[in-house]
Amino acid sequence: MELLVIILIFAGIFAIYDSIRRVNNSILEQTEELKKLREELKGKNKN
Repeated sequence: MELLVIILIFAGIFAIYDSIRRVNNSILEQTEELKKLREELKGKNKN
């Protein structure tokens, strides 16, 4: 019974870690896209 509880706790911690990692990666990707869009807009405004 203790082993099952330990496995469930470990699975829960891993699920939380994985969710945070996915959200963080998504934020980083969106930040890169925003940087690209800003550079494009700066280039178009100069012309």
